[in-house]
Amino acid sequence: MEQQKNILQQPAAEEPVSLNSTQKPPVPLRDRVLAFGLLVLGYLVCRFEIHSYPLLGLVYGLILYGLTLWHFRGKMGKRAMALLAVGAVFLFSHLLTDNGSVRFFARWIALLLWGYGVYCAGGNSQEERLGDMFVPEFLKANVLMPFSRLGAFFAAVFTGGRRNWLRTALFVLLGLGLALVPLVLVVNLLQYDVAFESLLRRVFTEDLPTLIFWRLLYLMLAVAAATLLMSAMRGSEEHRLSRVLDRERWNVFSIRRRFLPLTVSGAMLIPLLLLYGLFFFSQWPVYTAAFTGVLPQGWTYADYAREGFFQLCAVCAINAVLHLFVSLFTKMGKGQGFRRALLTALCLCSLILAATAFSKMVLYIKTYGLTPNRVYASWAMILLTGAFLLALIGTYWRKMNMTRALLLLFTALFGFLCLWDTNAMIAGYNVRAYEQGRLDSVDTSVFWDLGDSAVPAAARLADDPVYGDEMKRFLSNHGQRDALAALCHGLPGLRARAICQPYWRQTATVRVRVETEDDFAALSCWFGEMGYEHSAGSAVNANNTPLRRGDTLFFELEPVAWDGWSPIEDGEVLRFQLSVTDGEDREHETNILDCHCGEEVSITLTGSAETGYTIARAD
Repeated sequence: MEQQKNILQQPAAEEPVSLNSTQKPPVPLRDRVLAFGLLVLGYLVCRFEIHSYPLLGLVYGLILYGLTLWHFRGKMGKRAMALLAVGAVFLFSHLLTDNGSVRFFARWIALLLWGYGVYCAGGNSQEERLGDMFVPEFLKANVLMPFSRLGAFFAAVFTGGRRNWLRTALFVLLGLGLALVPLVLVVNLLQYDVAFESLLRRVFTEDLPTLIFWRLLYLMLAVAAATLLMSAMRGSEEHRLSRVLDRERWNVFSIRRRFLPLTVSGAMLIPLLLLYGLFFFSQWPVYTAAFTGVLPQGWTYADYAREGFFQLCAVCAINAVLHLFVSLFTKMGKGQGFRRALLTALCLCSLILAATAFSKMVLYIKTYGLTPNRVYASWAMILLTGAFLLALIGTYWRKMNMTRALLLLFTALFGFLCLWDTNAMIAGYNVRAYEQGRLDSVDTSVFWDLGDSAVPAAARLADDPVYGDEMKRFLSNHGQRDALAALCHGLPGLRARAICQPYWRQTATVRVRVETEDDFAALSCWFGEMGYEHSAGSAVNANNTPLRRGDTLFFELEPVAWDGWSPIEDGEVLRFQLSVTDGEDREHETNILDCHCGEEVSITLTGSAETGYTIARAD
């Protein structure tokens, strides 16, 4: 009994400490899936460039937005959903227009809207609607938040137990990255062997070390992009940086920023307003011409429209900066009626200047047609005019939130650029004005810059006696893609392919197999018959190495007439020959062979510099 009592009195043995008890809790599966999705998305963005396949801009954006919606699983508020919806609308410019500038800005604005939408989705915004806190929150969401949780991506990748296949895959890629330097050195050293070098050139379309370098670079950039994107999402969920630029600090800053006495603001604006009054008085006949269309004596439409337009735009921009400066930094208190009067006068002067500049542009467009620069300048002037009108209303209507009003104005105007194919509008307006007699000529050189969007308008001029030949050349150079490639260029690409197909130049593909004893520097393919004479280009090996026996080269013969454009019918006979350049830059021409448009020809090059080179159809 005593022994049993001692046993009962002994302290219970401590449980062994599990090594796993000190580990961090496992990362949720959805975080690992998100990390993998962002990594793949980042690699695709680097690997397949948007400027070559514009529709990918829409696809990439929708994938990012879809991953975001899935990650937050319906927890996004109305504002976050609205921001993503606006960003998606902007991204649809990649489907609807061939305007590269609009697509570029649409991508970046959509990405910034995504950042602010993610910030709002995490419940970080301190106001129910867009208002005075938009600027600090927007900056925090897109500048600070992507760096607030940089370890989130790596935690999702490298945490999760034995079955974390993403971690294994990245470890393998890390090992490949470490093997890059010795691999490149070994490949370069082993290329002394001709057979091995020929094998590499046949297996890989480009230099193997270069191929490995770029693929690994794409992967590193993808990891960096995925890290920043996931950091923004996880940082928003965890309310990181909640005390940075919050409402309390922003209100203190808003009070302290008003350091400028009203006397200084008045002394700054009054001389400028008097100068505007003197300018309007001295230029009254010229300004009335902008609205009546009656030019002053000695002026031409070109001189009048160009004279001072960009200067007026610059003055309006300066006035906008001054208005913003006075509104933000002038002290509040006594004399607010005088401050409102100054701002009202500045807005009215700016509106007069903007209306005059816009009237000049309208007159210029009626006389000489549309160009991209004229459209962009008009758009900017409309934006400035709308901003000054809102500023004038906000000066007296204190309940109006200027931040929200300006954002809505910009969203509406930029949405117009994204959803309306301005390139097609420019080409269509010029052609219609020419057909109706409102324009004496059409600046067809602009069509080449407008791309696929100008194809429908160019097709209307294909039979024009003045511009027909040039437009047929334009149509023959556009839309020549397969259906998938045309789809990657959006609706303008599909439309261009359908319209331009009857005008495409037929090509003949020549495959040349080198079977000579000589090593020579380059091959050129020339052809000519019935007025056609054109070079199909020259071919040299990579790294400027000589062309050798066993090499196979390709040429595409595209007939172009020097004396103007003429249609090439399928099956028309073309005659071609090769020009061989030896190591001493001496050219040797071969005999002439016939082929047909649309035909694929395989030929063999034989002979030497001493006996001459001969081409013959391969068996």
